Amino acid sequence: MKVLIIEDEPLAAEKLAGYLTRYQPDVEVIAQLSSVAQVLEFFAAEPKAQQLDLIFSDVELSDGQTFTALEQLDLPCPVLFTTAYDQYWMQVFQYQAVDYLLKPFSYPRFAEAMLNFAQLKHKLQQPAFTTAAAPAYKKRFLLRKGQSLSILPVADILLIRAANGVLLATDKNNSVHILTEANLGDIETQLDPSEFFRLNRSDIIHISSILQVEPYNKESVAVVLSCEKEPAISSKTRTALFRKWLNQ
Repeated sequence: MKVLIIEDEPLAAEKLAGYLTRYQPDVEVIAQLSSVAQVLEFFAAEPKAQQLDLIFSDVELSDGQTFTALEQLDLPCPVLFTTAYDQYWMQVFQYQAVDYLLKPFSYPRFAEAMLNFAQLKHKLQQPAFTTAAAPAYKKRFLLRKGQSLSILPVADILLIRAANGVLLATDKNNSVHILTEANLGDIETQLDPSEFFRLNRSDIIHISSILQVEPYNKESVAVVLSCEKEPAISSKTRTALFRKWLNQ
């Protein structure tokens, strides 16, 4: 297993590395980073970044919050957050969080988090359905409306966007709704891939929402949507898949 440690406290990083070796002796720590700047530099320049199996990340670093870096990246694997602050536990699930360890955490709590990661990995490796079975995609979402709940049909959705710790769905009338779900990755697997596409870390778009696709830079495109004033920008690792999806 290849892991990345993002931690600016040397003793905390040493303790975490010790727990890792104890849990899985053949673990390979690809790098140990202590700042937002180092994280961005690592993912921009290190080919091994795309081979990572798991990222361990503190939230508060010497030059700011890890979120500043993570929100700019198309993460290659889940993130296990380790922090002394409990107020971020909802926000971290925008960044493929598999668990949230509050410092100081014990080895049994660490092992529990690693078990959660192993179960998630096993689930993702299983075939979603057999060739004889028709895929069953999600048909509706529950919406938060004060203390009550209502229903939004998937057929009415043009855009699902992760923003400020919540998931927002824009419908055909350009009305925006707050979903009860918290993880964009989980939602992606429940939607018909012929209709919906994960364009970047925060946006899932419906084919009918696309008005125009324009060049943005050498590795990304700008997608003009009927329900948004500003175009959505494709992640550089998703652009080729997006073009293929458009042409299927």
